[in-house]
Amino acid sequence: MARMSKIDYQLHCRMQEIFSPNESRHEAKKQYREMMGTKDTHNRTVGIHSYKTYDAYKQTSIEFVRYIRKEHKEVKDVKHIKEEHIIEYVKYRQDDGKSAYTISKDMAALNKLFNYNVTKKDAGIKQRSYKNITRSRGDKEHDRKYNPDNYKEQILFAKSSGCRRESVLVIKPEHFIWENGLPVRVYLKEKGGKEREAPILKKYQENVKQMLEGKKIGKPLFDKYTKKIDNHVFRRGYVKERYAEILGHRVDSKDYRGYDSKVLKELSANLGHERLDVIIYNYII
Repeated sequence: MARMSKIDYQLHCRMQEIFSPNESRHEAKKQYREMMGTKDTHNRTVGIHSYKTYDAYKQTSIEFVRYIRKEHKEVKDVKHIKEEHIIEYVKYRQDDGKSAYTISKDMAALNKLFNYNVTKKDAGIKQRSYKNITRSRGDKEHDRKYNPDNYKEQILFAKSSGCRRESVLVIKPEHFIWENGLPVRVYLKEKGGKEREAPILKKYQENVKQMLEGKKIGKPLFDKYTKKIDNHVFRRGYVKERYAEILGHRVDSKDYRGYDSKVLKELSANLGHERLDVIIYNYII
């Protein structure tokens, strides 16, 4: 086994120290705002709250230390890492052709690990544009490498609720809320430990009711959901249909970037988001 450098070891210890997978990210953000004495609605917290984020930040730390060892051999300790090193590194990553998403992830990881607040403006990094977002836009080759007939009910649930992928395999019959003999909402606990009740689209309520018939209380509805399925495309479809449901027959005011702000706020809550522009640029456009 290769021996860790001092900086590698220090960052490993730092990540272990702040790794809090069982802590609600939503609560952690509130605590961070209180600690910093600000009411800003940024997403920063002190800790790392998911295994996925931990793995992503670990990879960033490994690549960053490799860069530092090559370009700044004089740096032997984390206390010698300055903001200038982070700015230099993210510029290098941009020049190396890394995606805007990867650069954002690297910057978030390094700010967290070294307790800095370097911004894209500080580093002269290009801002991500919604025009460059390609996720779930158009038909992708990998989307066709599964048999949808094997996942009819899972896809029905995803389309009807706009749930994230992680909810599909944990949802249980008792999580549904019924009114007038139909399942109208479903309780979800997803990203960052946020809890919400997602409305079931009216067009799917009868189908969901049939799906739930005979299902055992206390047992997850599904035991498989291939990663080849682009679940995000179902969330996009849900957003567009839910927007129309909320708007109903009244006139769309289009008072926020061409959309109705009141509808967007309700829709944002339905999806478990906080920012209205995220709903527009990641789900509607």
